[in-house]
Amino acid sequence: MSLSLAIFLASITFQICVLSLLARNALWRMYPFFSIYAIVNALESFILLAAYLRFLLFYSTLYWRFDSVDVVLRFLVVWEVFHQMFPKGSGLNRSLSKSLAMVAFLLLILACGAYILGGYQNYTSMRSIGLALDSTFGFVQAVMILGTLLMARYHGVKYGRNVSGIALAFGGWLSILTASSAMAELTSSFLPYWFYLRPLSFVAMMVAWLWALWVYEPTPQINGPGALAN
Repeated sequence: MSLSLAIFLASITFQICVLSLLARNALWRMYPFFSIYAIVNALESFILLAAYLRFLLFYSTLYWRFDSVDVVLRFLVVWEVFHQMFPKGSGLNRSLSKSLAMVAFLLLILACGAYILGGYQNYTSMRSIGLALDSTFGFVQAVMILGTLLMARYHGVKYGRNVSGIALAFGGWLSILTASSAMAELTSSFLPYWFYLRPLSFVAMMVAWLWALWVYEPTPQINGPGALAN
């Protein structure tokens, strides 16, 4: 068994464990957007494993097409983190949602601009397009996660184990993904390292999510129209 296949199987194993924890005690109802991302991501992994084992000729195309879908789905996790830390109807949600939405919109424009200015018409393969998407939108998503955490800390909102574990692991993985994809995009000599760095960092994120979801510990709710959790 090759090292890349062993890492792949390990990631699928941990994905199954994460899904089992979401099913236990109906955590998927508590974290619906995160659960959608986890389910779709796991389905993609199963399909990619089948392609790797039986239809290797189509594996690369499937991988980068799924990666493009994943770029969009990651915003579900970003929204889940914000929604859990600043619940709908709370004073902080009403006061922060518009400003953070504007920041998110500007960041998306920045990502699209960076992608276009990078010469998207010059991307000659699915891999080059995928690396460009990961480096630009991965940066935006990492900033969104970090900004939400910093905003919650500034306002004294306590982190529950579930949301903080999900957010910190996701933000760390996005940071590694952004940096490694940018390096691989700049120089092909980094690709051999990228091929292992990305899946290994994903496995690390799955392990962190397992720890975060092992016990149901949500973010303490904000009481009152503008109160903060103490």
